[in-house]
Amino acid sequence: MAISLKNAYLAQVPAADTTLYTCPANTTARVLKCTVTNDTTTAQTISFNKIPSGDAAGVANLILNLKAIGNKETYECPEVVGQVLDAGDIISGIAGAADQLTTVIDVVEIV
Repeated sequence: MAISLKNAYLAQVPAADTTLYTCPANTTARVLKCTVTNDTTTAQTISFNKIPSGDAAGVANLILNLKAIGNKETYECPEVVGQVLDAGDIISGIAGAADQLTTVIDVVEIV
């Protein structure tokens, strides 16, 4: 068994549902950390989905829905931290406005 720590995502989340991390084949992953920082002076919203392999984003797989992040605030996302992903599972995100919320996701992968 091999264990790897990964910086899975570090970028601003677009205003369209976007894949932020996909668990590789023959791997299980767990989200260790997820932070969202609002880089602007106005509140913005963020949503995250945990999408099972072969499924599509939707209300049934929301893990954080329209969380308001205040101006210059960093939110630790306890709803995302600890999520376990099987091979092919996806964490996706959508921001209320593009290029305003910097998101960091760190995972541990077990092969």
